Amino acid sequence: MDMIAKLLDKGFARVIVLDGPSCGVEEKTLLLALWTYAMEKQHAKGEAWIHPYYGISHHAYQAARAFVEECQATGLPVALRDDVRLKPIFARLPGFSQGRNTLSYIEGIGSRFYVKTFAVDLPMEPTHQLEAENHALHCGDCRRCMEACPTGAIAEDGFHMERCIRYWMMPGKPVPEDIRASMGDRLIGCDECQKCCPHNPEAAGEPGMTVPLLRLLTEHKQMVEELKPVIGVNLTLPNRLLAQSCMIAGCSGREDLLPALEALTEHPSEAVREHAAWAAKCIRNKQI
Repeated sequence: MDMIAKLLDKGFARVIVLDGPSCGVEEKTLLLALWTYAMEKQHAKGEAWIHPYYGISHHAYQAARAFVEECQATGLPVALRDDVRLKPIFARLPGFSQGRNTLSYIEGIGSRFYVKTFAVDLPMEPTHQLEAENHALHCGDCRRCMEACPTGAIAEDGFHMERCIRYWMMPGKPVPEDIRASMGDRLIGCDECQKCCPHNPEAAGEPGMTVPLLRLLTEHKQMVEELKPVIGVNLTLPNRLLAQSCMIAGCSGREDLLPALEALTEHPSEAVREHAAWAAKCIRNKQI
């Protein structure tokens, strides 16, 4: 079985073969393996929501590692490369485009994909050639994502990362109050600019994963172990997961969470303490 067939067999939907040096790597070939997913139908409200991207990215990571190990065991010079900047490549790939939200899109798929990159020190026939110039944004006069963004991160003058909800998820430090109030029920990920984008297909996937908020606040160490196989280690660091859960609790307005939040105001983590106190205040005063 050749390398492309191996990747497809592991669950990747498409493999793009590129000339390595033209993409800025020393190896002869660069493989881009795409794992795609459908836009999900509305998830259940009232608990903590995980964007499906983070589940599929973890599965893709595991599949990519297994692929490299199998190739190297047979002597094939393949390496997983997470240091290659993909957006400059996508900006010149036929069939790709970019929106105001800085996300890359594939014709017929939209922005709902994840990519693992492999450098192969063997010549392979490219499936695509990079174009000479970057593609223009595909948005035209559309402003839907600007209007949908809950924190105004997408503006006429560009994308402001420091306003993006995702930027502030699980940073391990206290989050600005105006950002906290926009977290809603998002444990990890935000989907607003993708849901409204006309370049994305209609919802077709099953509702996304939700996690009980009370358990996140009172059994967070156990929840970490349950979530690790789903979204990986980096997104389940205990104090960061707990601090994020406190913000979600504050946005929920649920009075049944008050005892757990008040107990967490004495937590050793500054972010957990501050978020828990903020959340308890919001619920008591019905601020959100």
